[in-house]
Amino acid sequence: MEIRNLFIFSWASEGFFKLNRNLLLSWFICLPLFIIIETGSYYLRNDIIKLISISFTSCTLIPLLILFRQYLGWNYILMRLSSKYISYEETDWHDGQFWQKPETWKSRDLLIANNEVTPILNTLRLSIKRLLIIIFSLCIFTALVKYS
Repeated sequence: MEIRNLFIFSWASEGFFKLNRNLLLSWFICLPLFIIIETGSYYLRNDIIKLISISFTSCTLIPLLILFRQYLGWNYILMRLSSKYISYEETDWHDGQFWQKPETWKSRDLLIANNEVTPILNTLRLSIKRLLIIIFSLCIFTALVKYS
């Protein structure tokens, strides 16, 4: 599978801890940029705690977008492997054809889908859930800081 060799898509195939490490690294790389952007607000420039809390919260959107992109790509691979048909397009949408997979291909593709792609999707789902909980917690903290 070629997708395993792509930079961002390889994160999920390397395991849960390596995925989270790379997401945290991307968060740390984007954090200074978000702090600089949010210092453009005169209101936030005068209150450093609110500036930092809003920057932390908004910066978590970058790892979330990376996770969603990975999930969509791996889910597409799973759907192609689980399908009974192969879609083939030569030049345009109107001349496409569907071929039925031979039984040996179906069993091989289902084996790959179940043993390789499904664990990656489970890892991505778990990471998305955890990141959404973190975002929700940061939003609550930011709201408490903002109105206190």
